[in-house]
Amino acid sequence: MRAAIRVGFYVGFSLLVACSASGPGSELDNMDADGSGAGDVDFTGSQGNGTLDPGTGTGSDPGGQDDCAATGSEAANVPAPADIIIAVDTSGSMGAEAGWTQDNLPGLVATVTGSGIDTHVVLIADADMCVPAPLGSGNCGCPNGDEALPTYRHVCTHVGSNNALQLILQTYPEWKDSLRPNATKTFVVVSDDNSDLDAAGFSQQLVALDPTLAGFKFDAIVSSGEPWELGGKCFLLSAATGKVYHQLVGQTGGVVGDLCEQNFAPVFQDMATQVIENATISCDYDIPDPPEGETINPGKVNVEYRPSANAAAQPLYNVPAGAADCGQAGGWYFDNPATPAKILLCPTTCNMVQQSVDGRVDVLFGCDTAVGPPS
Repeated sequence: MRAAIRVGFYVGFSLLVACSASGPGSELDNMDADGSGAGDVDFTGSQGNGTLDPGTGTGSDPGGQDDCAATGSEAANVPAPADIIIAVDTSGSMGAEAGWTQDNLPGLVATVTGSGIDTHVVLIADADMCVPAPLGSGNCGCPNGDEALPTYRHVCTHVGSNNALQLILQTYPEWKDSLRPNATKTFVVVSDDNSDLDAAGFSQQLVALDPTLAGFKFDAIVSSGEPWELGGKCFLLSAATGKVYHQLVGQTGGVVGDLCEQNFAPVFQDMATQVIENATISCDYDIPDPPEGETINPGKVNVEYRPSANAAAQPLYNVPAGAADCGQAGGWYFDNPATPAKILLCPTTCNMVQQSVDGRVDVLFGCDTAVGPPS
C-alpha cells in the first residue's frame, strides 16, 4: 500500500484557537487539568474577552471580534474501499473456468478485506455462477439468489463469448448502487474468447456513464493463443486470443492471467495483491462523537490541510451543494447536510492530500463553517 496522508483529529478534544484569531495576542487560559476542555475557557483576543459555551461548542466575543474556540477529535486513518466488478463468460465452453472463478473469488475478497480494505464485489454472470458463503449467501438461482448485500451483488444475466464489455456497460444501472465515491475501481473479465467492443470504446463509454470510474484498473483471465495452434497450450482451450482484454490490462496497468494455463488461484491472488498495493487513504472521514455534554453543529465544522508537519494550515472550504459542485477548486462536503455522518473531500482535494506522505488533515468543531473559496 502506498504511503499516504496522515489524518490527525486532535486527541482528547483539546481546545484550539481556530477560524480567524484576531491577533498575535490570542491565547487559551484556564483549560481543565485533564485537557478535556469541558469547562468554560476564557480566551483573550486583541479586543475583549470571550468564553466557550461547553454545551454547544460555539464561541462568543463581546468585543465583536472573529475569535472562536474549537474542539477536535482523533479519527481512524483507514484505507479507501475497493469496488470490484467481474464479468464471467458462461458460454458452453467455459463450464470448468466459471467453476474455478466461483471457487477463487471468495479468497480474493478475503485477502483484500484482511488487509483492512472494505470491499464490494459485483458479479455479472448467469445462474451457473453461485458464490458460497461467507462471500455469497449460500443460496443459488436467479434472480440474485446468492447475493449478500452490501458486500456482494449478483447481476444475473448471461454473458456470452464476445459481449462481456458490452454487458458491463449495459447493466450499470443494476450495480451502480454498490459503488462508493472514493473507492478504487477494478474491472475483471474471465473469458476464452475476444471482445466485439474495442478497448477505446469501452473506456470512453464507461467514463461517460460515471466520471468517477476514470482511473480504473482492468484485470483479465483470457486466452493467450489461438485454438488452431496445434501443439500449443491453448489448443482446444481457446476460442480466440483475448486481444482487447490484453490491451485494457496494458493500458490500465492491471493483472492478466493465461486461461490456457488452467490455474486460476495464483492469478486471483495477484489481483488481490494489486488491489492492496494500489490502495490509498480514504477521503471519507467519519464525524467523531462529541464530548459528553456537547453537541456538534453542522454549521460549525471546518477542515484544514497541512502539507507537512511544520507547514501552515491551509483551509479547505465547504461546498454546500455537494459533489456535483466541487469543481477544480475542490473542498469538502457532508454526506448528508441535514444529518451528516461523514466529511468527504472533493476529487481534486482528495488527489492533493493523497499525494502527500507526511501531510495532515484536521477537522475542527465550533467555528462558523468557511464556505468558499471566498472572494
